[in-house]
Amino acid sequence: MSGIIEASSALRKRKHLKRGINFTLMVVGQSGCGRSTFINTLCGQQVVDTSTTVLLPTDTSTEIALQLREETVELEDDEGVKIQLNIVDTPGFGDSLDNTSSFDIICDYIRHQYDEILLEESRVRRNPRFKDRRVHICLYMITPTGHGLKEMDVEFISKLGNLVNIIPVISKADSLTVEELKLNKKLIMEDIDRFNLPIYNFPYDEEDISQEDYDTNTYLRSTLPFSIVGSNEVYNMDDDLMIRGRKYPWGMLDVEDSSISDFVILRNALLISHLHDLKDYTHEILYERYRTDALSGGNPNKNEPIHDSPIAQPVSPNLSEGNVTSNNGTYIAREEQIRLEEERLRQFEERVQQELLLKRKELLQREQELKEIEERLEKEARMKQEPLEN
Repeated sequence: MSGIIEASSALRKRKHLKRGINFTLMVVGQSGCGRSTFINTLCGQQVVDTSTTVLLPTDTSTEIALQLREETVELEDDEGVKIQLNIVDTPGFGDSLDNTSSFDIICDYIRHQYDEILLEESRVRRNPRFKDRRVHICLYMITPTGHGLKEMDVEFISKLGNLVNIIPVISKADSLTVEELKLNKKLIMEDIDRFNLPIYNFPYDEEDISQEDYDTNTYLRSTLPFSIVGSNEVYNMDDDLMIRGRKYPWGMLDVEDSSISDFVILRNALLISHLHDLKDYTHEILYERYRTDALSGGNPNKNEPIHDSPIAQPVSPNLSEGNVTSNNGTYIAREEQIRLEEERLRQFEERVQQELLLKRKELLQREQELKEIEERLEKEARMKQEPLEN
């Protein structure tokens, strides 16, 4: 009997590995911070065209609208485990004078994925092909200034930290010396502690953790924030060794060299050692917090952590007038919460529609400009042809 159970377990494992692991990564950072290059370096292939990520304001506004671009890449490790990596890129983030709308768009996107799960769980007949699009990790790219966090950095992490796992990352670390980088890490962590910012600091249960995992998590905590160097180029070295690196007048830099960059450490933490931990923390802590607040008539849009939720309180079977009044109040609160959620989703849809209309208008304008250029070129060609015919 034990042999049959083991065979069945192995079969389920093979089917699970064949389907692949669904994992969603969001990368947030200002233009020019190396966000797109990091995505390509992480995936080992050209996923984002870096030549098309620079956004410019329109003629009528100095503000740059945030865009959410989604890409899906299938990765496979040496053991044949497949990872369906869903990447959410954020071109236009932090490039305006007032970035409040950018924060709101990202918050709405993350909450919308929670709402989709909440709605699916409430269905009598669930969709077997439903895809979980919850964001499991948000890498926040910090521009290497040699100082601590900027006001925008503090505001973003404070606003999003209780909705999604956030890991701070210093991008383009090769622009700082070793001493400057060490000081920059120290100042950033001091700011995180000073403002009590909710980041993912690789939590663990002290009573239920192996010595190996304890050492790993302790080391990762001490490495925060990760400093990385990315590259879109692959070079063939003299010994026929292919490396992804950056070429300088003084020589070559291998982005996977752990003595220079934390890239390999971060990649292994995301895709190997802590992939399931990040998924579990998202589902068991962040989503459950959101779900509890939503179903208890609270406000899941707020960022403060929830401690004593009304949904967790026992309900007395004695249907006294006080209990009926209390239950009615709970139902009214839930109906109000549903109404607020519907209103928020409606506003989100309207914002998306407005962006689509704006893009369509820009596209039509460009088509008109191309048409006018073609007509002008044809006219000039005819004018040149007429003297030749005469």
